[in-house]
Amino acid sequence: MKLLFLTQVLDTNDAVLGFVPRWIEAFARRCERVRVIALEVGDTAGLPSNVDVREVGRSGSLGRYLRNRSFLREALLNDHFDAVLAHMVPRYSSLAARTARKAGARQFLWYTHGTVDERLRRAAAVVDKLFTASEESLRLATPKKVVTGHGIDLEHFAERGVQPSMPPRILSVGRVTPAKDPLTVLAAVSILVSRGFDLHLDLAGDVLAPGDANYRRRVEEQIEVGGLKQRVTMHGAVPYREIPALYRRASIVVNASSTGSIDKVVLEAIACMRPVVTCNDSFARMFRELGPSSERLMFAQGSADQLAERIESFLRMRATERRAVCERLHALVARDHEVEALIARLCREMEGAS
Repeated sequence: MKLLFLTQVLDTNDAVLGFVPRWIEAFARRCERVRVIALEVGDTAGLPSNVDVREVGRSGSLGRYLRNRSFLREALLNDHFDAVLAHMVPRYSSLAARTARKAGARQFLWYTHGTVDERLRRAAAVVDKLFTASEESLRLATPKKVVTGHGIDLEHFAERGVQPSMPPRILSVGRVTPAKDPLTVLAAVSILVSRGFDLHLDLAGDVLAPGDANYRRRVEEQIEVGGLKQRVTMHGAVPYREIPALYRRASIVVNASSTGSIDKVVLEAIACMRPVVTCNDSFARMFRELGPSSERLMFAQGSADQLAERIESFLRMRATERRAVCERLHALVARDHEVEALIARLCREMEGAS
């Protein structure tokens, strides 16, 4: 199979999509050739020799469209790539559809988000299969949906024997946006501090959408008003290669996301053997395998009181009991969400598409 991979960013230093080169490396071991068409290309050192890259660039909407079309025609009509996998952006599938049909190439889309809009529906109409991490990560009723699990690099996020810092550090990773709800996390930390806990909060993530800057100011104001300035560090965007260090020094990782899909931040924390607390209902099915103890991993969305209770229960838990919870969670991620297993599954599905 000669795979054409369409993505926004190819850069190991990117805070959000820094994992994509690792996917490409795994694809390259299973494909004759891999070509990546990306809006933006940064550090790609170490990619295998059977991988090449085309950068569309972000400047000029018309120029961007024409460059993208040219790269698609080059790959599909001239170089005869026979499978197209768009990553997270349904529009990429729609843009490639006509050229892919002309070339007789199969089309696929990887999508993990709770949002279902017209762009996703249009893409679903033209692709052979839609891949997603869980049932909840693609809430579109279609027989084309294939649930594959996420692709977490267990080696990259390995614990490496590092013990959490003291006093305890709480970690929240994600964009500074209402959907990630850092305000509830801050409120929970305030409650715990008022109960006498000496702890620190790390917020890793930056703004992305234009309106997020105003929301960041609200977060900064709550830090100030809540008297948390000495207890909270806003790290901004943290490169993918550096984020494991934040997981390793954390005692607990909190995920207040309301995006409606499995958030890989939770899986990365588990891969790093750190306990997690989330309000994301997409994890209810996964955590259910732990039995009654799974309740301590979930809190009601927007409930700072319940989040504080969940964090406190982990802070008071014996180290051996906390370790046992982490080991059981790690086994689930290794079974269902390991990167090499994911890529192997995607390749089988794409090669088997009629």
